[in-house]
Amino acid sequence: MKKTFIAMALVLTAAPISADTIKIGLGVPMTGDFAPYAEWQGARCMAEMINAKGGVNGMNIEVLTQDSGADSQTAISLAQKFLDEGVVMLGTIPFSDTMIPVAQVAQPYGVSIFQPQSTQVEMHAGIVNNFFTGVSPDPFTATAAANHALDQGVKNVVLMTSDEGGSWSARTPLWFGDVIEAGGGRVLSKMNFSFGTSDWSPQIAEMKALNNEIDAIYISSIMPDIAVLIRQMRSAGIDAWVVGSDGFDDPSLDATGSDDPSILDKVFFATLAASHADSAVVKFMADCKAIGIDVPGLFPATGADTVMAVAFGVKQSGSTDPAAIADAIRNADSLPVLTVDSISFKSTRTYAQRTIPVIGFKDGKRVLISNVIPDNVPMDWK
Repeated sequence: MKKTFIAMALVLTAAPISADTIKIGLGVPMTGDFAPYAEWQGARCMAEMINAKGGVNGMNIEVLTQDSGADSQTAISLAQKFLDEGVVMLGTIPFSDTMIPVAQVAQPYGVSIFQPQSTQVEMHAGIVNNFFTGVSPDPFTATAAANHALDQGVKNVVLMTSDEGGSWSARTPLWFGDVIEAGGGRVLSKMNFSFGTSDWSPQIAEMKALNNEIDAIYISSIMPDIAVLIRQMRSAGIDAWVVGSDGFDDPSLDATGSDDPSILDKVFFATLAASHADSAVVKFMADCKAIGIDVPGLFPATGADTVMAVAFGVKQSGSTDPAAIADAIRNADSLPVLTVDSISFKSTRTYAQRTIPVIGFKDGKRVLISNVIPDNVPMDWK
C-alpha cells in the first residue's frame, strides 16, 4: 500500500497570474518515496521557456503545483481545488488508484489528466476516457527489456514481484517472463518483495537454493531499493543480469557505480525516454539549469511533455476549452514532445505510441542500447 505523507502547501507558478493564462494543475508527490518520479520541475521549466517566446496564442502557461505526498485523498482534494481555479489539464500521483478517482472528479469539467510517466495498464481498460499518458504501457517496456536480454543469451530468469505499485510492480515482471519463454528461455522462480526493502537476504537465499545458473533477475521497483539489491547480489556472488523498468531511471542508480563502475556492467532497463549523455532530455535539464530551474532526472523532465501537449492542444483548437484541447491532442497525427521526436494518440486513444529506449552502462556511464517499438508485445494486457 502507498505510504501517506504530510502534504506541504506549496504553490509554484511558471508565470505571473493573469486573466489570460492557460492553467495546468499538478497535485503531485513533492515529498516522500515517490518524489523523484514527479514531473513538476520539468513542467515549470518548459512553461517558462514557452512563455519567454510569447506563450501560446498570446497567453502564458501557468503551472500550479502543490504537494500531494503519496496520499490519494490529498491528490483528489487538490484536483478539485485546481478545477475550481480553472485548469485545463491535471497531473497527479502516477498510480491507478489515484488517477482513476481524479479523472472521475475532473470529467464533469471536461478536464483530462495528462500523466507523462504513467505506464500502468489499468488506465487503458475503459474505466475512464479523460486520460492521457505520454508513454507506452508496461508490457512494451517489459518486451523491450526481454528482447535485449534474449540477445545477450539470457535463458534462465527469476522474476521479483510486488503488489505495492499496482500492475507496474506486479505484472511487468510477468510480461518480461512471457517474452523470455516465447524466446526459448524459462522462468525459474517468482519471488515477492516489498518497497523499502533494505535486506534482500531472503530473496538471495532463494536464488542460491535454486541450484540453477540464473542468467537474469527482473524487478520493477524504485530507488534506493534497486541499488541495495544489486550490491547485495554481487556481495553474495550472484553475477546475473539485473534488469528492470523505468524505476531504474533515477540518477542515484548511476551513483551506485561511483566507486566501482563495474557493478553496473550487467544492469540495464527499458524506460520512458532516452536519458543518456547526449539525449534531448539531458540537454533540456542543462538548459533549465541555465535559467535557474533544477530538473533532477528523467522523471521530472517528463513534465515538459505535459506542457508541450497542452500548448499544442490550445494552438490547434484555438481554444482554452479543456474538452477542445483534449480532442486536439487525441486526434493529432503527430504531437511534438521533448522526450521523443513525436507521439500520437490517434489509434491508441489513451497512451502514446512511441519508441521504447533500453539503457545500459559502460564504464559507469549510461549508453543507449536500442530505441524501437517492439512488435512482439504480449497481448493479454488489453
